[in-house]
Amino acid sequence: MQIFALETNIGRVKEHFLAHGEAEIFTAHPHLVSFLWHIAWEFFVTIFLFAVCIYGFEIGILSWPVALTVFIVGWFIFVFFGLIEAYIDWKYDFIFLTTDKLIIVDQMSLFRKSITPISLENLGDVVAETQWLNLFQFGIIRFALKEGHGPEVKLRFMPKADRLVGQIAEQITLYQRRKDYVVPYRSRDSVE
Repeated sequence: MQIFALETNIGRVKEHFLAHGEAEIFTAHPHLVSFLWHIAWEFFVTIFLFAVCIYGFEIGILSWPVALTVFIVGWFIFVFFGLIEAYIDWKYDFIFLTTDKLIIVDQMSLFRKSITPISLENLGDVVAETQWLNLFQFGIIRFALKEGHGPEVKLRFMPKADRLVGQIAEQITLYQRRKDYVVPYRSRDSVE
């Protein structure tokens, strides 16, 4: 289902980017901890906003109705929309590796998304880093593109980042071998 720019059917996004003869290797979504981390952050923002409103009431700057209104409006502006964005990032963002390219889908909100297909030929370095002492089996994946094709791409909270990077590196190698494979020239004299 599509809601403005947000596409909730991941299969539909995938079929737009699969060319004839191209096969899917894997699809990976951010780890659940990425969403839980945002929830914890928004919880602290809620407590801070609540404390500011109570303090304003205690020193006489705000009345109860005004303090409550400031809290509700502030909560929707600073917390609610952040939670919606965090949920969309966790649920609908993904990376998709095929035999020829890597597609990074970043659905930022209901109104904005970014889809970046990167040919395996343009990937320079692919690096996996551990995150949070590797306690939850997720990490950071960095993609450096070859000579001037674009900035480094950094994806956080990717599950089993080292394995994903291993599969990406393997596909880059296989892609280079397919691309560089040339049937040697044989003259008519060499044919028996």
